[in-house]
Parts: sequence; C-alpha cells; structure tokens
Amino acid sequence: MKSHTTLLLAVLIAAPATALAQQTCSPRYPPPTTIAAMFDMAAVTADTLDALPDVDVAIAARGGQDLSKYGLRHSHLAFLVRNDAGSWDVVHLLNRCKSDSSDLYREGLVNLVGESSISTDLRVGIPTPEVRAALKTLLAGAAPQARALHQPRYSMLAYPGSSEYQNSNQWILEVAAAAMARAAGEAPLADRDTALAWLKQKGYLPARMHIGIGKRLGARFFADNVAVTDHPASERISGNYSVVTVESVFDFLHRSGALERELAVAHQTPVPATTASNMEAAMPQQEASP
Repeated sequence: MKSHTTLLLAVLIAAPATALAQQTCSPRYPPPTTIAAMFDMAAVTADTLDALPDVDVAIAARGGQDLSKYGLRHSHLAFLVRNDAGSWDVVHLLNRCKSDSSDLYREGLVNLVGESSISTDLRVGIPTPEVRAALKTLLAGAAPQARALHQPRYSMLAYPGSSEYQNSNQWILEVAAAAMARAAGEAPLADRDTALAWLKQKGYLPARMHIGIGKRLGARFFADNVAVTDHPASERISGNYSVVTVESVFDFLHRSGALERELAVAHQTPVPATTASNMEAAMPQQEASP
C-alpha cells in the first residue's frame, strides 16, 4: 500500500467537505478501531482504483443504512472522481440531520466508506471509457450541469417518476443518464424532467419496497426526510413503493452497457487497540533465577 495515498486521505478527511455545501450537523465520532478501519478501507479503495489504467471516474455503493430486511446490502451511491492532484474525491448527494432537504458534497473517501467499512464491502462499478469521459466533464469543478439535475427537496422514498423530491441514489442515476446520453451523442438531459423521461424510455426499472402501515404512519408524522405524496395513490394504499436503489441502478447500467466491469473492495476487520495492560499479559513470564 502506498504511503502517499494514506497521507492524502488523512488530509482529505481532516479538511471540511469541499464546498459544494456546508455541513450543519454535529459531528459523530466512531470508536478509534472503527476510524482506523475506515482509513484502511479508504486507502485500499484508492490503491485499487489507482491500479486500473486510465480510470478516472467510478460509481461506488456503501453499506450505510441497514436495509437487509428488504433484501438489500448497499444503500448509498456516490461518484468517485480523480482530482488534479491524483487523489480521489467523492461526489454525492447527502441529507444531513434527517431534514427535508439535501445538498451536493465533494469530500474524501473516508467520508464515503464510513462506519459500514467494518461490515459491508464497497461495490464499485467502472463505466465504459465513453461514459467515464462524459461523467468527468459533468462533474468537473462546481459541476453546474450535474447540479442542474439536483432537487434539494429530499425524500428517502422519492418516487422515480416524479421530480418533486429526490434521494441520493436518484441524483447518481440521473447524472449517469446524462453522461450516457452525452456519450451516445444524444440531446443533453438539461433538467430532471428530461432525465426522468429518458430513463423511462431506456427501460429503467425501480425496485419495489413494501413498508407496513405502522412504519408509514410513523414516517409521515415524525420523519422530515420521508414523503410519499409524489407516489401514485395505488402505492400509498398498498405500501408497495417504487424506489431507486443501489441494485436497480447497477442493474440498469449493466443492461445498458454503461459499465465495463464491476469489483468489490473488502470491508475491514477492526483491530483492538493495544494497551499497556494487555501487552503485559501477552508477554511470556520469565523463570525466576535460582
């Protein structure tokens, strides 16, 4: 593993998220062993991507929220973009503090892998060269074209056929769609309605998640980051909601030929901190002198 990569990652995580947005939440501090695992996984991810010739953009999915009850292993998508210094930026949509709004962030790899680095592999898709080139253009600098596809009104269950709300995975899907259209020489997808229509035409299929009446009522009255008013009445009544998931995005990208390969970065096992007491206990006892 390259030492310069680790140093660059340390600088990235020590600095605030580069300002596509400002963080307003109080920071959370995981245990030291988890933080070490986060840095290890970020370093392995950077080294894995560095070893791929000519790859400067990738799409990654982390564990994040536990969606195992829905049969889902990953919950959050992000773009990984090589910057001018040669290190990797994470560009993604985040909903801070479970509020009703979101913003776009550019930050370090450690921020992406997070605490799920100890439990879930990172899923990484490598787009084709043409799609990579288009994504690199769309995500450059302040990313005005990608920002035009951002809807700040956030809902975790945003309906894939409506531009009223948006979740993190929707933004990744719609920017990827804009890159695919650009790579194919098609008309630009300049706004969300155009991107959603393009995705429908190309056969994108959202996932279905069943949410029971109890959870629906709780979300409706107590969660600012969940809204279902954009869904058809049939889905609100049945509780079977169409949602953009990591799996549905990867399935669409594979079917469309937008990915040239996929790989996984293994999660890291936390190493217990070594203390003076357990070091002493681990040392062999010397025999007494005669």
